[in-house]
Amino acid sequence: MNGSRQPSLFFITLPDLHKLCAVRIILSNEVADAEMRSAQMKMCRQLLLLHQDILTSPVLGIFNQIWVVMAIPFYKAGKLNAYIEKYGAKAEAPQRVIPAILQNCFSYSLTARLAPAWNKAGHLLVQGREFLSQRGKQSAVELNINVTEAQVCLSIEAFTIRLPPPELREFGISPSILKDFDTHKNAVIEGHSILNNWCYVLPSMKMGKIVGILHTTPPDCPFHSYEDFQMHWDNMYGYKLPEDCGDIKIYCSIYFKMIGGRTFTYPFRSTWNRRALPTRDPAFSPAPCGHFQPSLCPCETTFLSTFYLPGVSAWQREEP
Repeated sequence: MNGSRQPSLFFITLPDLHKLCAVRIILSNEVADAEMRSAQMKMCRQLLLLHQDILTSPVLGIFNQIWVVMAIPFYKAGKLNAYIEKYGAKAEAPQRVIPAILQNCFSYSLTARLAPAWNKAGHLLVQGREFLSQRGKQSAVELNINVTEAQVCLSIEAFTIRLPPPELREFGISPSILKDFDTHKNAVIEGHSILNNWCYVLPSMKMGKIVGILHTTPPDCPFHSYEDFQMHWDNMYGYKLPEDCGDIKIYCSIYFKMIGGRTFTYPFRSTWNRRALPTRDPAFSPAPCGHFQPSLCPCETTFLSTFYLPGVSAWQREEP
């Protein structure tokens, strides 16, 4: 990274936290353990899409629970009851909102509502619903959030980044094996034939080890088509995977030692064999997606106009 520009800081004055409540929702015990994390993330996103004036977040470290923060009148109106009952979940008694819960919910909800205009890639948010198809420089920001009893502070720093679509030859696979793979749709590239078999995967950009590359999903994969992956990634993260143009139905079986030694299937388009290094660009301003205050730069406008929290005062900018 280079440049000397400091992050832009924004503050929002919170309403009296005693006028809000936090409700812990426990997912149905009928959900299979292997599907619990997906069910948790999908419920968080669905609730945000259904109700503009709530915040949600997975409970950290617990895959079958989520937090929902809302105004007390909203809770008393019972607007969440039908949804909770539909999915066999249970809601605990409301409790006081503390900064730690609000910060988790604020951070998750902001990131979720920004997608697909801004998409999580490690510690960055990359601009544009077509970001997985772009070869040149792309706009990105690093967003940090801190919540106290009285206010929220957003730190926003702009970067440029390159995330070109991956190519099989970048993974150290011999030309003869690549030719056979391209020619035969039932061919599989085994892990021992992949010399550069470590990769970074979305959305966390964590490292995993490629143990196989295929044209079709393996039998134990819960997704049976590229369309299934598109729907899953949209439901989980708001990502818009590229449309099928006949040349992207390639999948990777990736082993993660830190996740219980499990193997997961990823679309090849969501993997990279090297870490993308963002570059700080003082002159960079992403294109706006809306307008909030005329005095704000486009990047800041995009973020602040996307998020909604009822009962709060206007954003105030502090120059570093």
